[in-house]
Amino acid sequence: MNQLKPVTLSKFSTDNPPDSVEWCPTQSTLFVCGTYLYDGADKSRKGSIFCLNLNESTNSINTLQHLNTNGILDMQWLQHDSTYLSTICSNGQFVLYSLTSDQNEPLKQVLCEDVTADQTLGLTHNWYRPRDINQLTSSRYLVVGDQSGSLTLAELNTNGLEYIQQWQAHDYECWTCAFDYTNSNIVFSGADDCLFKIWDIREQAKETHLSREHKMGVCSIAVSPFDEHQFLTGSFDEYLRQWDKRMLDKSLKETKLNAGVWKIKYHPQNAQNILCACMANGFHIVDNTNLTVKCSYTEHTSLAYGCDWKHRDPLNELASMNMDDHDITNNLQDNDNTVATCSFYDKSVHVWKTQTIH
Repeated sequence: MNQLKPVTLSKFSTDNPPDSVEWCPTQSTLFVCGTYLYDGADKSRKGSIFCLNLNESTNSINTLQHLNTNGILDMQWLQHDSTYLSTICSNGQFVLYSLTSDQNEPLKQVLCEDVTADQTLGLTHNWYRPRDINQLTSSRYLVVGDQSGSLTLAELNTNGLEYIQQWQAHDYECWTCAFDYTNSNIVFSGADDCLFKIWDIREQAKETHLSREHKMGVCSIAVSPFDEHQFLTGSFDEYLRQWDKRMLDKSLKETKLNAGVWKIKYHPQNAQNILCACMANGFHIVDNTNLTVKCSYTEHTSLAYGCDWKHRDPLNELASMNMDDHDITNNLQDNDNTVATCSFYDKSVHVWKTQTIH
C-alpha cells in the first residue's frame, strides 16, 4: 500500500474558535468555516461564518464573505433545487443560506427556524441523501440532535421547514445523527451516554437496535455513499469502528486513533480514503479496507474538530461518471486529495493535500 505525505498549501486565521469546515460540492474552490465562542461573563454563545475561496494559482485563501451569527455547531451543504448551506446554532436555530452568484455576498439567508425545544443547544444535523438519485423528491428530510439528547425530524419543502416529530433519544448530549441513505425511515444516533442507536421513524420513532460497544460517548457517524451496508462510528474512547448493517451485534473492524474521533468524512470519489478529525491527535486519513492510517496531519496546535475533502471540479466529475471505482481511484488528481481542516483554540484553518510516496 502506498503511503501518503501531507503538504500544507495555505493557512487562515479566524476571529473565533472554528469547529467546522465544509467544501462546496458545486464550486470546487469555495468552502465555509463556522466558529463558536462561549463568553462566560455574559453567558453568550456567538459565532461566525467565513465563506472562503482557495486560489489554486497562488495557494492563498481569500475571504469572500464574513457573517456574524450565533455560535455555529454544525454546517452542511445541501443540493436541492439550488445549492444551500444549512447551519445548526447555539440557540437551537436552523439557518439556511442560498449560494448565489454574487461574489461579494455569495451566501444569502433564506430561512431561520427554531428546531430544538426551549432554545436547547443544537449540536448536529444530517440530510437524507439517497444513494439512488432517482429517489430525490421536492422535499428533503432533516434530523437534528441536541444537548438534551433529543432528536428532531423535519421536512424542508416549498412551505419552509415543517416538523414531523421529536423524541428523547438519549439521556445525555446527542453528538451525532445520520440517515440511512438507502432508507429515509431509518435514523442512526450516538450520544454522550456511550450508546449507538438505530431508529425506525415511521409514525412514532421506534428503537430497533442499541449497541453498547463504545466505551465512551459516540461523537461521529458516517454512512457510506459507496456501500449500502457500511457505516463508520467514532467515539471519545479513541476508536474508529467499521460496521455492516446486516451484522450489528459487533463492529467488523476497529482501530485506535489515540484521541476522540470527532468527525469522519468519506472521500467524495474514493471509497478507500476516510478523513478523521481526532481532537488532541490531529487529522488522519485511514484506509477503509483495513483501517490502517495512510497519512497523518499534525500541523495544527489545538483541538482538531472540522475537516472535509475538496470536491472535484464538475467537469472532472462528468468525466469520471463512466469509470468504475478502481478507475476512479487510479485517476485521482492532486486536487482530489485536497483537504481543509480547522483547530479550535488556535483559531486556525489549514488547506493541505496529499502526495503519494512510492
